[in-house]
Amino acid sequence: MGGRGSNSGLTATPTPTGRLRPLNPLQPPAQPVDLTPNGELQTATQATATLAQIAAMTDDELAQAVIASRNVDMPNFLNDVPDQTQKFVYQVGLNGAPTVMDQAQFDQFRRQNNIPRSQIMARSVNSNGPYSAQQIADTFKYSELNYIGGKYGGQVTGAGTYFDMNGGGNTGYGSGTTITAIYNPQTARVIDFYDLRRQAASFERSHPKFAAAVGSFARGRGGNVSIYALAMGYNAISGGPASSTYQNVIDRSAVIVVK
Repeated sequence: MGGRGSNSGLTATPTPTGRLRPLNPLQPPAQPVDLTPNGELQTATQATATLAQIAAMTDDELAQAVIASRNVDMPNFLNDVPDQTQKFVYQVGLNGAPTVMDQAQFDQFRRQNNIPRSQIMARSVNSNGPYSAQQIADTFKYSELNYIGGKYGGQVTGAGTYFDMNGGGNTGYGSGTTITAIYNPQTARVIDFYDLRRQAASFERSHPKFAAAVGSFARGRGGNVSIYALAMGYNAISGGPASSTYQNVIDRSAVIVVK
């Protein structure tokens, strides 16, 4: 398993056993499934940063994290396709896990929080290389490291795990398995793609070193979209040029998924 870069703006404290103590401990998943190509389980050694911590970083700290992330050593299953956002997320240690509920709990939570069925999201996946569709789905649900999906398709609204807010049906992009989810009202910080682009122009002016390190979002599209969102305090992007129903989930803690 790869290690962290040493120049992140966030640091973790080694435990007596040499493991890293999370900055803000999360309840660990019951069944972590950080999978190697051989299907073996990996144990996370990452620090855990919150979205609020990232949004509170200074211009210097953000720029330093972006630059350090370019050469960060990541586990192979995270680095299946080199991706700027995945590297940044790993560098700063954003490893929040989603909330996983069985179908009955999911339906009850949705009713109690007045979340209509129309706001249920779906992500359909196929097997890919050494990973089965179920392993890919389980990695999103239970992995102790935040895997950024969507690296094999376009990134018109940034890098992340794309869902379609279609009521929960198969999206047509995969037949292996479908992940069903809703936004968690307590943790989701969602911004419309066009609002994000408008706000990014001001953010670039107030964070010039960060903008120089990651590239301009206000003048274009690409993987840096999601890094801007995180730096500005958002963990999901809705809508955009591809579809008004697409949801780009950058930080898995933003969602509740069906077991």
